[in-house]
Amino acid sequence: ASARAATAAACALTRGDGDASAAAAARLHPTMLPVPTLRHLHVPHYHQLHVARSMAGAAGDPPGKDDEEKFLTYKQLDAKIADWRAEREAEAASSAAHDADAGAAPAPPAASVPTSTETSVLRVLSVFTQLFPLWCVLVAVAGFYCPPLFTWFDTSMTTNGLMFIMLGMGITLTLDEIKRVFSKQPQLLLLGMVLQYTVLPCIGYLIAHNWGLSNGLAIGVALVSCMPGGTASNIMAYIAKCDMGLSLMMTTASTLAAIVVTPLLTLNLVGTLVAVDAKAMFMSVLQLVLAPVLIGATVNTYAPQLVLRVKAYMPFAATLMCVLIIGSMVASNAAVVAAAGLQIISAVTVLHACGFSLGYFVSKGLGLSDRIARTNSIEVGMQSSALAGVLARLHFSDPTVVAPCVCSAVVMCTLGSMLSGYWSLTVKDER
Repeated sequence: ASARAATAAACALTRGDGDASAAAAARLHPTMLPVPTLRHLHVPHYHQLHVARSMAGAAGDPPGKDDEEKFLTYKQLDAKIADWRAEREAEAASSAAHDADAGAAPAPPAASVPTSTETSVLRVLSVFTQLFPLWCVLVAVAGFYCPPLFTWFDTSMTTNGLMFIMLGMGITLTLDEIKRVFSKQPQLLLLGMVLQYTVLPCIGYLIAHNWGLSNGLAIGVALVSCMPGGTASNIMAYIAKCDMGLSLMMTTASTLAAIVVTPLLTLNLVGTLVAVDAKAMFMSVLQLVLAPVLIGATVNTYAPQLVLRVKAYMPFAATLMCVLIIGSMVASNAAVVAAAGLQIISAVTVLHACGFSLGYFVSKGLGLSDRIARTNSIEVGMQSSALAGVLARLHFSDPTVVAPCVCSAVVMCTLGSMLSGYWSLTVKDER
């Protein structure tokens, strides 16, 4: 009976069945170790196996006084737990000291638990952020029919607002994560960036030269097609159940690559229509994109406690800033948009519709999964119209160049929200 009870206790313990092992151990001997303490105190598996082997090893004879040393008693278990915890604490202290000596960035602090009020506020702000396409349409209409609502948000504020958006992207990253962007899933990332910087620029070039647009509007269309992915694409990718990791990587990588690629593409596409100072545009992109992203990532790497609570609010702040930029661009160019009318709206609609379609069908033609194809579709079809508008204001004297950037933001978000909403309703969740 003692052998059977010991074997049952050992088997139940290795299965992780605390109740069964406790009952078996109680039948074995009332003074021996109650097994549930192992589960509740989170003792490593090798201690559990030691107890199980001890029980099984003593199963041949009823436990007598000489055999009690084969079992873990309360006192022995407490000693082992204390030793294990001391080992873990010593290892953690040694690792921290080694990182400090090597000059490594400190580990991020544990996030404090938000209060119920803060949780409710963050939930409301999250809903606001996900309704970004709706706000784009509403502020565009408001800015068009009532320009004074947004004309106070001038060019300097628009520039600073865009830098703030890029800073917000930066504080969600660390320097190591930026390095890993180009090493994680490199084939998919490379394909996505190639599609992003070839499909839309080619379509933009064809529209600019064949749509019968005025010179300023043609420049604006070509400029929009040369932009990197915008943060709005990540919102749409989330709604459309895309590969969020790949979406974020493509946005980050295309934003960093824009420092060189955007001026070069603009020089080759727009340079056929008007003289372009590629060096000045390079410096603008460097200031507007790279500097804020690197500053934010550096702060998040070496002083994470400074941005720990701020990061949760950055998507809302970036969305609000982007909405203000769009409203400002519409309000300051309401007359130009009204004059261009259907012609410019149809041009940017075709531009983004082709981007969404080709991004999806080219990916499917290459044998990629539907999830990756949806991700590429969103990333190729949605560009940073806000960056295009700021560059248009800074580098082109013709005010009509901004009009396609304004219309692009509204049309892009409308098409993107419709497409992502359709996929959200029709596509099953994919692991």
